[in-house]
Amino acid sequence: MCAKRKSGDKKKVLFSDEFYSDLHVNDMIHAVIVRSPFSYGKITSIAFAPKAKIPAGYFLFTYKDLPGKKQVNILGTDIPILCTGKIAYKGEAVALIAGEDKKVLEELKSSVRIQLDKTELKTSESKFSRAYNSLSVSFKDGTPIEESLISLKTSLEDFSKPKEIIAKRKVTVGKSEEIFTDEEKAAFIIEGKWKNQIPYYSNKETEGAVAQVKAGNLYITTPSKWIEQTISTVSQVTDLPKDKIFLTKTKGFGETTSSLYQNGILSALAAFAAIKTGKPVRLALSRAEQESFIESPGDITISHKSSLDKNGLFSAMEVSIEYDSGAYNPFASYILDRLVLAACGIYNCKNVKINARAYKSHNPPSSQVISMIDCQAFFAVENQVQKISEITGFSPVELRQMNKAGGLQKHTEPFNFFFGRSSDAINAVAIRSDFKRKYTVSRLAEYGRNEKSDNLTYAPPFRGIALACAFEGSGYLGSEFEKSNISMHISLNQDKKLFVHAQPPSLSIKEIWTKIIQDSIEIEKRNIIFTGESEDESSKKKITPLPLPESLAGDVSIKTILLQKCLDSLKRKKIDGSPISIKKSLPLSRKKAWSQSDFSGTPFYNTAFGTCTVEVELDTCTFREKIRKICVIIDGGKILHPKAAENIVHSSISRCLSSLVRDESLNCPSISVQFTQSEEEPKQIGGLIYSILPAAYASALSQAIALTVNKLPLRTDSLYKIKKKSENKRENMQGTEE
Repeated sequence: MCAKRKSGDKKKVLFSDEFYSDLHVNDMIHAVIVRSPFSYGKITSIAFAPKAKIPAGYFLFTYKDLPGKKQVNILGTDIPILCTGKIAYKGEAVALIAGEDKKVLEELKSSVRIQLDKTELKTSESKFSRAYNSLSVSFKDGTPIEESLISLKTSLEDFSKPKEIIAKRKVTVGKSEEIFTDEEKAAFIIEGKWKNQIPYYSNKETEGAVAQVKAGNLYITTPSKWIEQTISTVSQVTDLPKDKIFLTKTKGFGETTSSLYQNGILSALAAFAAIKTGKPVRLALSRAEQESFIESPGDITISHKSSLDKNGLFSAMEVSIEYDSGAYNPFASYILDRLVLAACGIYNCKNVKINARAYKSHNPPSSQVISMIDCQAFFAVENQVQKISEITGFSPVELRQMNKAGGLQKHTEPFNFFFGRSSDAINAVAIRSDFKRKYTVSRLAEYGRNEKSDNLTYAPPFRGIALACAFEGSGYLGSEFEKSNISMHISLNQDKKLFVHAQPPSLSIKEIWTKIIQDSIEIEKRNIIFTGESEDESSKKKITPLPLPESLAGDVSIKTILLQKCLDSLKRKKIDGSPISIKKSLPLSRKKAWSQSDFSGTPFYNTAFGTCTVEVELDTCTFREKIRKICVIIDGGKILHPKAAENIVHSSISRCLSSLVRDESLNCPSISVQFTQSEEEPKQIGGLIYSILPAAYASALSQAIALTVNKLPLRTDSLYKIKKKSENKRENMQGTEE
C-alpha cells in the first residue's frame, strides 16, 4: 500500500514505492474526463442530454465550477484546466464527470451534449464539411449534433490562418550559401527530408491522482515528477493555500514532457472533484488517453541539404526543422533547442545554417520522451549521411571517420563536443559486424538486380546493412532548470542512517547508487534511504519539495559523479555520532562553458557516444523484412555496474524493435552489445539506442530495396507500397518517352 500519514504528520511531501492506482480509500468515487469530439468551435453550453437518465450521486462539472483559476501559466504558457469556451484541439478536456461506478461514468460520457455558438453560422456548409472529419458523431440516445456544428465562421477562418510560431532558433556559422555555388567546394550536393514519428508508449500505469479532504486539508497521492508545480497548480485551481496541500509521491513512469505538467492538471481536477463532492476521488487516464494526450510525439520534419568536396569532407550543411507543438506546449523552446543541438549529429562543418521553428496547431499538445528528444534529429542526419554514401560512393565508415568531431576535423562547429573513443568504437563495430564486406556485397547485388530480368523463377532475398552514430548529452547547460538542479546532497544522522536527497529515476540507477555507497563506506543497505526531500527526516526544519522536474534532461550520470564526491568528502570527516550534511554542485567553470544568449559553446556537462550496425533481409515475395543482426558499441565512460548497463541497452533495443513497425514487434536472433573500456567519468547512455537503431534500420532497408525509406514507423505493407510507387513512376516516365 502507499505510504500512510501518521496522526500529526505534517510533512508536505511523502514518498512511496507503491502505485497510486493501488490506493483504496473508503467511500472513494471515480472521475473521468469528457473530451471534445471536435477540433474547432466555441462552446456555449455543456450538459447531459435531456433524455439521458442520470443516476443519483453522479456529477457533471465544467470550467465554470472551478473555484480558483480556470487556467494556469507554466513556463510562460497559459494552459486551461478545462476548455473555457474556444476549442483548441480534438480531445481537449471540456468537462469532468464524477460518480461511484467507473463503467457508468464511461457510458454517461456519450450522453453529454456540447452546444456551439449559433451566432457564428455560415450558410456555405460544403466547404466546411470537406475540411471537417468529425461530422458523423451522434449521441448514444440518437440525438444528432446540432447543425450549428457543421458550419462555423471561425472554423473556416482557422483553416486559412498562417502558422503561429511559438518558438524558433536560428544558427549560422560561416557562409553556406556561397559554398553551395562553388563547384570545387561543393562537388556533391545531396538533399533529403526525414521524419521519425515512432511513439514509444510506456504500457505502464497511466497518469492520474487520488485526492481527499480531511480536517480542512487536501491530501493528494500521485506519481508527480514535478512536485512544486503540481502543488502550485492544485493551489491555484482549488483556491487553497499551499500549506493546506499535502502530497504523497508514488512510483511512476512519467517519461514525457507532457507528463511533467499534465500531472499537476490531473491532480487539480481530482482535488476539485473531491472538494465539490465531499468524497475521495480517483482520476486515472485510460490507456487510449495516455497514448493520445501524454505520449503522442507530434510531427517533426527535418530537411537536410549537404555539400561535400571531392575528398568527401563536408563543406556546407543547411538544416530546416519544422515542429508541430500542438495547441500549447510549455516546453516547445526547450525541445526545439535540443533538436538544433543534435541537428548536425556528430559531424563537424565550418559552414552551417540551421532554421528551426515550433508552431501551434489544432492538434493535441505534442510530447517528447525526455531522454529521447534528440532522436529525431539523429534519425535525419544519419540517414542523410547514409544517402550521401550511396550517391557519392564514399564508404559509410570512412565518411563518418573523416567528418566527425575530433577526427580529421579537430574543432567542432557549430557546437563543441567531445566524443571520447568514438573512432575506436566506429572501427570496432565495423569489424564486429563485418560491415565493409557486407556493405559492398549488398551494393553489388543492387547493381546486379538492375541488370537482370524481372521474369525469374526464384529471386533471392534483398539484403542491406547500415551504420549509425549518435551522442547523448548529460546535464544540458542551456536550461536554467539544469543549471540549478544539478547537485547532490547527502546527510548522515546520529543513528548512522545515510539519507540521499534525490530520487533515483529507475530501479537500476538505485542499485548502482547503492553499490557506490556501500563500496565507499561501511553501511548496511537498510540504512541507505533515498528521499526527494531537501532536509533530513530527523530534522525539525520544514520539509520542502525539490522545486524542479526530476529529469528534464539527462543528469543521472552527473549526479552519480557528485554522489561519489559527496562520499569522498564523508570519508574524510570524523564520524562521531553528530549529524553530517554534505552537498556538491556542478562546478561554476562547467556552467560558463555554454552561452545560452549566443547559443554557442559546450552545451553538455559530458557526452556519451554510441554506434550500431543493423543488417536486414527482405523477402522478395512477401516484401516483409527480417532483422538478421544488430551490433552496438557504446563509449559511456567508466561503467560502474556493467550488468545493469547491459540490461538497460538490451531493454532499449527490445522496446525500439517493438515500435519500428505499427502493430507488430520485430525480432532479432543476433544482438551484440559492447562497451569501450574507459576510466573517464560515467556518462548517461539510456537514450542512445533510440537515436542510432531506427536510423540504421531505415538506412539498411533503403539499401535493400534500392529506394529511400525516409519515415518511421512503417506499416506492414509500407515497403511494398514504396517499391510499387517507384515502379509506377518509372513506367509512367517510360510511357512519356515513347
